[in-house]
Amino acid sequence: MPQIYPLGQPRYTADQDGKFIEIPGLVFPGATLGELLRELERHTGARVVPDTPPKYFRYFTGPDATEHELVDIHVERDGQILCPKQDLDFPLLPGDKVIPGPLVC
Repeated sequence: MPQIYPLGQPRYTADQDGKFIEIPGLVFPGATLGELLRELERHTGARVVPDTPPKYFRYFTGPDATEHELVDIHVERDGQILCPKQDLDFPLLPGDKVIPGPLVC
């Protein structure tokens, strides 16, 4: 199943020797980006919805949040960084890492 890193959740930590270690993201079922975002909302309350004009997403940190942060979503797959834009039908693979973050694309 794909992993998603909620906004503000670190992806890395350091061990006692200062070596970086990746922290696992949240694992939810989702064959598409839209399905994974719905699972994120169901489990954490965070809502991620397309922004207008269609390029980025509005990330609300909780079910009652009225303020949002504009984010870009990227998918790490086999060492590549993919930018699905707002394609909620973007197919996800079991090893994908979905990362909402700064506006890049």
